[in-house]
Amino acid sequence: MAIAKPQISAETQQQLRRFFEETPSVSTLLTTLRSRRVGLGYKIETGEEEKHPVTGRVMKQERGPLAFASTEAVVPLSETEQAILAWSAIGPNGMVNWDIAIHGGFHELAWLAGRTAASPGNSFATDLIVINDNGVFLYNPGLEREKRVEIEGPEDYWKVINWFQTGTRRILDSRPDIDWAVRAPGAPNASLFGPYQYNVNSPGTAWLIPITDMGWLYFSVLLNLFDVWHLCPFDDATMQPAGVAQWTREGHLEMPVPISSLEKFIFQVETYPPGSMVQNIRLAAEAMGLGAWIFCGFFDDILMGAYPDIAKGFGFKCEPLNPKAPAAMGALKIFGLEGIKEGTYVPSPRYKNGEAVIKQMMEEKYGHGATMANDDSNWVLTHGGPFKAEVIREIVKDPAVHVSDWAVEAAIAYVDYCVDRYGQCPVYNNSLECNFGAVVHHIDPAFYEKYYSSSAITAQTREHMKNWH
Repeated sequence: MAIAKPQISAETQQQLRRFFEETPSVSTLLTTLRSRRVGLGYKIETGEEEKHPVTGRVMKQERGPLAFASTEAVVPLSETEQAILAWSAIGPNGMVNWDIAIHGGFHELAWLAGRTAASPGNSFATDLIVINDNGVFLYNPGLEREKRVEIEGPEDYWKVINWFQTGTRRILDSRPDIDWAVRAPGAPNASLFGPYQYNVNSPGTAWLIPITDMGWLYFSVLLNLFDVWHLCPFDDATMQPAGVAQWTREGHLEMPVPISSLEKFIFQVETYPPGSMVQNIRLAAEAMGLGAWIFCGFFDDILMGAYPDIAKGFGFKCEPLNPKAPAAMGALKIFGLEGIKEGTYVPSPRYKNGEAVIKQMMEEKYGHGATMANDDSNWVLTHGGPFKAEVIREIVKDPAVHVSDWAVEAAIAYVDYCVDRYGQCPVYNNSLECNFGAVVHHIDPAFYEKYYSSSAITAQTREHMKNWH
């Protein structure tokens, strides 16, 4: 499907060409890949009190042997730099192969639109938060793909800018009220965003954070785990089938798995993709000569806005704490922002019960325009790939790619059991997670020249301002 082509400047085209054609190879980048935390306008352990330039909170690090105060003016990342970083993290790159036997769990498939980072079932459960001087945005360029490999040469470079301009949606008009000095009432020494992140959310930087709706994969893959894996969820408290006793037999649900273990498994597999996305950001920053540091270890519930008495954060909508939750870590459910980024859970503003959420999962697999739709609206037929037309027509007619009726019924029963007994599904986890990301900035070489050997700064870093600004 053709993508409308806007005009970009000759300078922007030149910068995109430089990124794709003149930056060091991946093998070379891996030899120098480092966190470089000190950027233009930064301070670290100066012993001087200051106000955070975004939030106005008073901050002070005790003076130490790496004391440094940058005397250089902040240079914000350009739109082109941010577009390259966002595309590298999670941008469109064509169509996936999905080269899985139809008798090997094929119907876990969600979408065939490819991105620069893989995810289980190609789920699209993760988008990218972009925090910059203009506010907070969600980057998700969508499912449209023009060809098997989207960027084949200079004639396609413009897409990187277009996806950034058209594929981001605003969450906030300004940076969030988050900094190193955020503290909970009564705990003045407890760091909520990490003792290492003194310059987090500084002007001029881009803070890029993958945000995952773990709940989406939870309900989508549940159908596959029942129908193909033949796993049988057991209630941790009773060690009895969790609402699925009538399907607990050979050929249906065979292998008992506690709900907590099932949810840990799904949580793990859907939080691995952000790691590869962050690594992509890091490699792209290294290629352009930008500084970057990656970090987790902060309270993402606060960042999303679950505790407004501490910080408003993104201002996401949150449910009241669930008193029936069997573990405190699952008592909070963050819905997000309607139509922009929503957490998938039951009951929620979007899904009232098991039938509603499982029906939606089936619609996304087999409905109009879906990847396994058995009619001319099939995504493969309307997009010319990845499969040949005659191949996809044969695939979607095969009974093996259709979730069994009993698995649909069992999934609905399981969800309703969890809601009835524990007030929610998922039971042990919050659906929205955003606890790993990268801050990207322009390095102040003076810090590294003062305290390190010359190898701390790469050639592309030394030449960055000349080449990119």
